[in-house]
Amino acid sequence: MTTLADIFNVEYGNKFDMNKMTKVERLNGVAFVGRVGGLNGKSGVAGYVEPLPAVPPYPAGLLTVALGGSRLLSTYVQQVPFYTAQNVAVLTPVESSMSLNDRLYYAMCIRANSFRYSAFGREANRTLSSLIMPDHVPSWVEQAAIPSHDGLARAAGPSVELTSPDLWKHFKVGDVFEVTSGKYVAAALKRPGSTPQVTSSARNNGISRHLDIEPNFPGGTISVARNGSVGTAFYQPQPFFATDDVRVWSAKKGTMSVAEALFVCSVIELEKFRYSYGRKWSIVHMRNTRIRLPATSAGQPDWSYMASVMRGLPFSAAVGEHDSAWASAG
Repeated sequence: MTTLADIFNVEYGNKFDMNKMTKVERLNGVAFVGRVGGLNGKSGVAGYVEPLPAVPPYPAGLLTVALGGSRLLSTYVQQVPFYTAQNVAVLTPVESSMSLNDRLYYAMCIRANSFRYSAFGREANRTLSSLIMPDHVPSWVEQAAIPSHDGLARAAGPSVELTSPDLWKHFKVGDVFEVTSGKYVAAALKRPGSTPQVTSSARNNGISRHLDIEPNFPGGTISVARNGSVGTAFYQPQPFFATDDVRVWSAKKGTMSVAEALFVCSVIELEKFRYSYGRKWSIVHMRNTRIRLPATSAGQPDWSYMASVMRGLPFSAAVGEHDSAWASAG
């Protein structure tokens, strides 16, 4: 039987109070790890603080574990030097040569024990070291590829200056796009499958789940929420099923590249302030809405210019690596 203490040296962190420290920008400070967790836990980092001359931060590569709060046992491998709040444990591998893959694997194993504890009830302060761990690391762990951030901010093309929107032209949505309603599907028919279900959510590109159902819209289109997060717009790169809370915009010119569609999504989002859960965006009103877009000398939307602007933005190359349509933009 292997326990956590056999694999890691367990400490109980700095026990600092972030409110009593000087907050600074990320590039000038030390990461401060608190009891932040979950899928949006930002690796437990609550912010960045000014270094304390008498207290060297923990080095990058160690694990932090939340011992209390609502995100008990949220565990992360820290990528930069850090301090910790109270009720945060710091784990140093007994074997200093432990790979990043193995460290991430053990972080997952620790997190899987969260069901044993509860906030303000049974917290993990006294029993963390005794958690039972796997006797060995499976072979697939070392085979897993860890995504790299190297070159993430690279642009796909040269920078292009954005002209003043005052010089753009107003277009009625219905003249440029076919706007079509999604479809209601009963809960009983929502069986798990491979087709993305796009709803009025403002998260995860609007995708709430994947269903065993035929797509009702092709990829290369834009989904716009008419309810809930009204006006939220996403480019959908693959065929999907849109619910009745969604309107789908298809360009009358034909297929949109991802660069063109992302430009239009940004313009659509500017209309969000006009609507709310109580004032929905009807399909008739949506078709009659006028949006401002760059235009050619002939008075048509300047798709080529829109694409070139998006390709010149930082991080655009990262989009291109995941969508072949980007290569044809502009």
